[in-house]
Amino acid sequence: MKIQSGIVLLLLALASPVLAESAEKGSLDVLKGQFGFNWFNNPSKEKCVRVDDKLLKDFQKNYNCNLQEDTGSSSGKPQVRCTRKDEKREYLVFKTKAFCEEERAAQMANAE
Repeated sequence: MKIQSGIVLLLLALASPVLAESAEKGSLDVLKGQFGFNWFNNPSKEKCVRVDDKLLKDFQKNYNCNLQEDTGSSSGKPQVRCTRKDEKREYLVFKTKAFCEEERAAQMANAE
């Protein structure tokens, strides 16, 4: 019985990184339908875009997303951040387009 328990624990340990990666990628699905923009660019040149399947796939493949909501942005609206692995882009993602646009406007005002 001890050998079987050990084998089960070993299999779980080996599978946990795969399961964690799968859960992480699956958890990004919560961003679908939300709105974001790359705030590393000039906010007046960016648009709030809907997170669609294409952008979601890009996030899953090329970005590290912190799904913990943060209110430390210019507008104070809750958002999550998705930073490209090469750190050349970072999306602020909001639950609504209105929140996204409010953040862009606040950043444009701060840039003046």
